Amino acid sequence: MEMNYLEKIGRKQTILISISILLVSLHAIYFYNSVFRETNTQKLLQQIIRFLFTVGLLILVYKGKKWARIVLVILFSIALLGAFFGLFFTQQTMINKIPLIVMIFVYSVSIFHFGLSKSFKAFFLYQNRKKDLF
Repeated sequence: MEMNYLEKIGRKQTILISISILLVSLHAIYFYNSVFRETNTQKLLQQIIRFLFTVGLLILVYKGKKWARIVLVILFSIALLGAFFGLFFTQQTMINKIPLIVMIFVYSVSIFHFGLSKSFKAFFLYQNRKKDLF
């Protein structure tokens, strides 16, 4: 079964947004651990598990699992609220808040894409139709 134009756009955007989310997550792990002299092993392990959980959810969403898409949108919404809270209620210079602004942008785009985008919905339906054929 061949993908139509909208499904191809949805696939491409899903991959690009997933990469952006993973890059933001890796940056958050690095940024958190780089400010301390000693690495807190328990916190690092927690962050690695969270990162792997995110990778797993993104893979499941790519494969067309509806429950994973819902969980992802809920978690990204919570992360977006946390980033807004950090942006407005931390006492830092604006240059130090740039990572939070990037997080707000990436999570906002991902919430829109996974929740409302016509191209993602077309790709999501394609993935589910493809599963039904096999």
